Amino acid sequence: MAGLLQAVSSAAEKAMDLIYPPSLYCICCGNLIDETRTYDLCDHCMAHIRWDASAPLNIDGMRTLRCVQYGIYERTLIFSLKYNGKTWIARDIADICADRLSLAKEEYDVDFDVIVPVPLHRDKERQRGFNQAALIGRYLGKKVNRPCLEHALIRTSDTRPMRGLSPEERKENVRGKFALDCRYADQITGRRVLLFDDFYTTGSTAAACRSALAEAGPAEVCFLAFAAK
Repeated sequence: MAGLLQAVSSAAEKAMDLIYPPSLYCICCGNLIDETRTYDLCDHCMAHIRWDASAPLNIDGMRTLRCVQYGIYERTLIFSLKYNGKTWIARDIADICADRLSLAKEEYDVDFDVIVPVPLHRDKERQRGFNQAALIGRYLGKKVNRPCLEHALIRTSDTRPMRGLSPEERKENVRGKFALDCRYADQITGRRVLLFDDFYTTGSTAAACRSALAEAGPAEVCFLAFAAK
């Protein structure tokens, strides 16, 4: 099933490349641009993206990096990808993430061997047609020449929407809801793992995923989110 979903997603991505060639439209507002625009953003949107280049947060011993702060422009990018099916935006988000990681490696000695995206529940992934974290992670892996283990983690049961929940309710909502696929354990044991998600609020999901990864004994787990409040 995972292979079929990836094949369908890959075919959809290729179709979108034909309809929306890279560097033709601003990925945020849709205005015409040319190939000189950084991250396929027009000058106006580029000027209004709220970049986050602060030092990594330390959350329960896990270093956490953010690429952008959450606002109307950043929300447009995430919503366009997740809910409007504009999967080509994942490439540019991956480019942003790669540059953030390059900065973090240089300034804060953050490095990693493998990328593990936060999983969606299979029903939600089937409904959406893709896992946005895995899609971005796949492009990111190609960009930084690191393997992306798209199915290393499994969401064992669906969770309530996080919006509107308190920090404690968020923790309880994801407690025990993630598991390691034992087929990937050898690729994680003793290695530095970059756990990736599109969005960060309180870190509850990241912490739950880190607990699941601990079963394989990684050397380190860092967390990267594209956007964060």
